[in-house]
Amino acid sequence: MNSMLKVLVFLFVSFASWLDLPAQMLILDRGPSSGSNQLVGLTKESNAFLADDFQVGVAPEVWVIDHIRLWAVPDPKASSAHGPGDLFTKISLYGGIAPDMPPPDQKATADCDCHNLPALKTAVLEPGSHSTDSPDVVVSSRSQHDGPGAWQLDFENLKWSVPGATSIQFGILAEARQGNDPAASYTWYYLASPGPGGDHLRVFSSLGKLQSSYQNGGNARVNIQVWGHLLARISIRSSGQNLRVILRSEPSLKANQVDTASLRFGPRGAPPDKVRTEDVDHNGKPDLVLYFRSADSGIPVKSVNACLSGKRLDGAPFEGCDLLPH
Repeated sequence: MNSMLKVLVFLFVSFASWLDLPAQMLILDRGPSSGSNQLVGLTKESNAFLADDFQVGVAPEVWVIDHIRLWAVPDPKASSAHGPGDLFTKISLYGGIAPDMPPPDQKATADCDCHNLPALKTAVLEPGSHSTDSPDVVVSSRSQHDGPGAWQLDFENLKWSVPGATSIQFGILAEARQGNDPAASYTWYYLASPGPGGDHLRVFSSLGKLQSSYQNGGNARVNIQVWGHLLARISIRSSGQNLRVILRSEPSLKANQVDTASLRFGPRGAPPDKVRTEDVDHNGKPDLVLYFRSADSGIPVKSVNACLSGKRLDGAPFEGCDLLPH
């Protein structure tokens, strides 16, 4: 994948939908199990974070990640059952395409800032509780099987586009809360399970730059669950008092793969008034042409864009947005 495509595919979805997101699908389940008794963290570096990776879907799909769930465990050296806000002041979720590791005899460097992992969500933690200052970052207590008590972390409304069948790096940078003794800062530990070996765990600086592989991780894989939906390409045109919406056929979403009964448009989730198949671009690939009554869609007069949602026949949800004609 070339550098320009890497940059473009990680742009956040630029159009905001007035619809609720389409029914999110659990597209990766590496959640905790009875074997989730491994703790992994950086014990000697405070201005860096440890990252793992995952893959979703297949090529050439593009998925929009809506929600990521992770688990962390209190630092064992904490004197009592502290909440995350007692040990840390802020947490940030970073993510991006996993960079290639350099040869063993060379130091890891990023070609440019576009190859760094960006911060996707950041939240300030409140002492004495699990509360954060962001409605999109929810921390709760949870005991995991026979293992230690854990914090469950939910990062929501991410709107993060990722290519299918590509290694995606993710990690949390946690800023330790300093007490009376600055040297007694705490380490962020992920809850992890044994997994196949490989170069999965890596160390990144607080700027998201790759520093090195993590030699102490063994075969540990960070527990994670990911929800998301497919990215669809649509065009919206005027058709008298109606709107004509073209759902373009893509390799990952062909016209004959769409559950037409699931299609909904605009804030009110209007079903199509008429559906037909047409090769709009004359490229040999049939597209779905949908007609909606403008009054049924609930789109405000001054709106600049609107979105179509639906499902593939296999149940995978999708959403596409486009500018409204004026």
